[in-house]
Amino acid sequence: MPKWSINDSAKVYNIGNWGADLFSINKKGNVCVHPTPNSKYSIDLKVLVDDLIKRKIKPPILLRFMNILEGRIASISRVFKNAIHENNYPAKYQTFYPIKVNQQRQVVEAIANFGKKHGLGLEVGSKPELVAAISMSAGNKLPIICNGYKDTEFIETVLYATRVGYDITIVVEKLFELERIIEVSKRTGIIPKLGIRVKLSSKGIGKWSTSGGEDAKFGLRISEIMAAIESLKQNGLVDCVKLLHFHVGSQITKIDKIKNALIEGARIYVEMRRLGVNLEYLDIGGGLGVDYDGSKSSYFSSVNYSLEEYANDVIYQVKNICDEAGVPCPNIISESGRATVAHYSVLVTNVLNNNTQTLMPDFEHILADNAKLSPTVRKLVDIYKSIDRHSLREDYHDTIQLIQESVSLFNLGYLNMNERAHAEWVYSKIIRKINSIVEKLKPIPDELQNFQLSLRQTYFTNFSLFQSIPDSWAIDQLFPIVPIQRLDEKPDVLTSIADITCDSDGEITSFVGENGRTKALPLHKIDVGEDYYIGFFLIGAYQEILGDMHNLFGDTNAVHITFNKKTNYKIDTVITGDATWESLKYVQYDASEILKRVRNNLETDVSLQKVSIEESSHFLELLDRTLQSYTYFGE
Repeated sequence: MPKWSINDSAKVYNIGNWGADLFSINKKGNVCVHPTPNSKYSIDLKVLVDDLIKRKIKPPILLRFMNILEGRIASISRVFKNAIHENNYPAKYQTFYPIKVNQQRQVVEAIANFGKKHGLGLEVGSKPELVAAISMSAGNKLPIICNGYKDTEFIETVLYATRVGYDITIVVEKLFELERIIEVSKRTGIIPKLGIRVKLSSKGIGKWSTSGGEDAKFGLRISEIMAAIESLKQNGLVDCVKLLHFHVGSQITKIDKIKNALIEGARIYVEMRRLGVNLEYLDIGGGLGVDYDGSKSSYFSSVNYSLEEYANDVIYQVKNICDEAGVPCPNIISESGRATVAHYSVLVTNVLNNNTQTLMPDFEHILADNAKLSPTVRKLVDIYKSIDRHSLREDYHDTIQLIQESVSLFNLGYLNMNERAHAEWVYSKIIRKINSIVEKLKPIPDELQNFQLSLRQTYFTNFSLFQSIPDSWAIDQLFPIVPIQRLDEKPDVLTSIADITCDSDGEITSFVGENGRTKALPLHKIDVGEDYYIGFFLIGAYQEILGDMHNLFGDTNAVHITFNKKTNYKIDTVITGDATWESLKYVQYDASEILKRVRNNLETDVSLQKVSIEESSHFLELLDRTLQSYTYFGE
C-alpha cells in the first residue's frame, strides 16, 4: 500500500475546496491558518492550541483570526471595485455588516475599524443593535441602516441621532411604520433619511427562501409602494427617500436566483425614479453564500458561483437596466454578513474518549472452537472464515439476516446474553473484513455503500453542539470538521461526533467529505494518554450568537489572534468562558445563596451525626470549586 500523505488527508476532508485558500496542512501533518489566501505566513493550529493550554486556557477554545476578518472585508470591496471598473459603472459600492450575524462587541469593533477605509456601514434590526451601532459609529462616522420592526421609541432615537450628526437611514418595512415615522418627524421637527423595502416576487432557494418572495415577512408590495409615495408627497417628505432595499434570503446557492432578483429590483428602482423619487442607493440585501462543503454546487451548504461572479452580475445587471431606461445608476449596497465572518473563527476542542475497543471482551477462542456455539453464531463464524470478494454480496446479506435473527432469538429466550454478545462480536469482525475488501473495489456495489455505518464509532467531544454550532442541530447545516493533527497518517476510524450534553440530539452524523456529504467522519485511533484535537471550521456567522444554554454549558473560552511575522502570532484578547456560577446566574441562581443553603442543611446533618465535620467541609469545598470552574471538562 502506498504511504499516506498530507495530500490524501486534504482530499478526504476536502480542505482545498471549502478552505478559500485560508487553511492548509503542513509537513508535520497539522492544520495551518493563513492570514490571507495562499499567504506564505501561517499559524500551526496544533502548536497554537498547545501554547494556549500552557497559558491555562483550556478547550473548547474559540479561535478568532482577526486578519482573516480584515481580509474578507477587503476581498468583498475589491471584487466590487473591479466589477465597477470593468463595467464602467458610474456610481459607487458600499458593504454594510448586519450585526445580527455576530454581535460580539470585539467582532463588531474589529469590523468597524477594518472597514473604515472601505466605507463600510452597519445594519441593525433592533433597539439593542441600534445602540451598539451608534456606539461603534461614534468617532468612526460609520453609516447605519435600520431594518426590521420599529416602534416609536426606536424611530425617535434614530431621528435625534440624525440631529446630532449620525448618518442613519430608516428603512420602511410596513405602511403603518411610515405613518409612525411621519408623525414622529412632525412632532420633533427632524427630517428623516428614509429607505423603502420592496417585497419582490423573486425569491431565493434553500433554507431561507421564505425570507424573500411575495409571502416574505417584511417589505411593501408594489401597490403599497405607490401608496407610500403618495403619502410622502402629501407630507412633503418624498425627497427624504434615498434608498430602495430588497432581500431574497440568506445563503443563496444559485446565481440565477440572484440575477432574477437584481433584474426585478433594478426595474422597480427605475420606475420609482420616474415617479419622482430621487433614489441614490440600491440595497441588494444579503444572500452572498459560503461554500461550506466545497462542492461548488446549488446544494444548500454550498454555492455555485464565486465572489467575483456575484459582484460582476450585480453591477452588470443594474447598469444594463438603468442605461436602457436612461436613469442614473444607483450606488450599490450589499449586506453580506455571512460571507464576511464565516471563515474567521475556528472552534478547537479535545476528544474525551480514548479507544474503547480495548475495553471490549475478547472472544477469539470461539473462532477456533465453535462446537458449543448456537447455530446462529456458528453460521456467523463460518461466514467470517470464508468471506471473499466473490461471495461479498451474498455473505453481507446473510450476515444482516443472522444478526437480526440473534436479536429475535434473544427476545424469545432462545439465546442467552453471552451468546448474543458472541453474535455481536463476530458481526463486527465480519463488517471490518468486508470493509477491507470493499476499500479495494471500484466501483463499490450499491448495496454495500452504506454498510460502513455499521463500523461507525461515537467519539465524545468536549463541547456543546447547541452552544457552539446550533445550526448543525437546528437546520442540518454542514460545517467542515477536521482533526488538527496527525494528517500525515491515514485516519482509520469512522466516527460520529457527540457532544457532552445529555441530549441524544447532540450528535453530528453528517460531514463534509471528499465527494460531498458523508455519514461518517474519518478520524484516527486515539492512543492512550494522547490529547487529540478536532477543529470546527467556518462557524463565524450566526453560531456564536445563536448558541443556547442547553445543560447550562455556557460560552467557551475565546481568543483573538493576529499574525506576526517575527513571533508567528500575537494574542490580542482572551475572553474567559463561563464559569459554573455564571451559567447558573443566567437562570436566576445565586452562587452565594446556593452555598448558604447547602451549608445550613449540612450543619443540621452534622448536628444529627449523619455526616462528619470533615465530610461536610470537603463537600462544600468541592461545591465551591465547581462553581468557580469552567463549565466544560478540564481533563
